[in-house]
Amino acid sequence: MRVSFLKHAGVGFPLGVVLGNLIAWMSGGIVSPAFDARTGSQTGAIIIQTLAAGLYGAAGVGGMILYKIERWPLVKATVVHYLIVAVLYIPAALLLGWAESAADLLIVEGIQLAAFLLIWGVMVLRYRAEVKKLNNLVKKRASVQ
Repeated sequence: MRVSFLKHAGVGFPLGVVLGNLIAWMSGGIVSPAFDARTGSQTGAIIIQTLAAGLYGAAGVGGMILYKIERWPLVKATVVHYLIVAVLYIPAALLLGWAESAADLLIVEGIQLAAFLLIWGVMVLRYRAEVKKLNNLVKKRASVQ
């Protein structure tokens, strides 16, 4: 499980870096203006932003291993993964200036929740289709014998 987490996190780190820099760029610069003003050094701000965004991405994608815990229901894995992502987003967003108010945080958390609900719904449909397919195979086999 540890190796799987590291593989997922290895994918998530650069993804987090790209998304973090995209968020900052959309906020008006290489780093958000609020974070740039707080750090006083654009180079330092870029380094901190890169590491924080990468770690956030690593945790988010690395947390996907929760879905491989067979004894956990899909709902539990989804809720725990969402909580990890949500709890890590808040300090990252406040530190890096991605969100400057509670309203900003609530909007992004709402978007994240909607994304998780969508992903959960797709996974439920996919699992139901797999179960139906397996049940059909069992019925075919039973009728042949």
